Amino acid sequence: MGHSRNTVRRLVVTAATEGSRKSKESQPSWANPDSDEPPPWAREEGRSSTSQESIEVPFYVYLLASAITAIAAIGSVFEYSSKNPVFGVLDSDSIFYTPVLGFFAFTGIPTSVFLWFKSVEAANKEAAEQDKRDGYR
Repeated sequence: MGHSRNTVRRLVVTAATEGSRKSKESQPSWANPDSDEPPPWAREEGRSSTSQESIEVPFYVYLLASAITAIAAIGSVFEYSSKNPVFGVLDSDSIFYTPVLGFFAFTGIPTSVFLWFKSVEAANKEAAEQDKRDGYR
C-alpha cells in the first residue's frame, strides 16, 4: 500500500487575524468571580418598585378570555338558529331571547378578535423584554 503506520502527523493552529490571536475568549463582565454585577436575568429583581403605575396582564389571560368570548359568541349563533335554549335562562319565546343572543353574537366576535390581538401584543412585548434582559437587543 505504500503508507507507513509510524507516520506522525501534527495539527498546527494559526490565528486568522492578529486580534483573535491576542485576545482570549471573551467573558461577560458579570461572569468574573470578583464582579459585583448581577447576571442579565437578575438585573430587574433589584429594581422592582412597590409603586408600579399599572399592572400588566399576562398574554395567556387575554388568550383565554378571547377563547371563552369566541365560544360564547358562536354558541349564541347556534342557539339562536336551533331555538334550543342550552342553559334555560331565557326561553326561545321570550321577548329578550333574540336581543340577548344578538348582543352576544355581534359584540362577542369583535371582542374576541380584539382580545386575541392584545394577547399577541402582550406576548411580543414580554418576549422583547426578555431578549433585552438576555442581551440580545
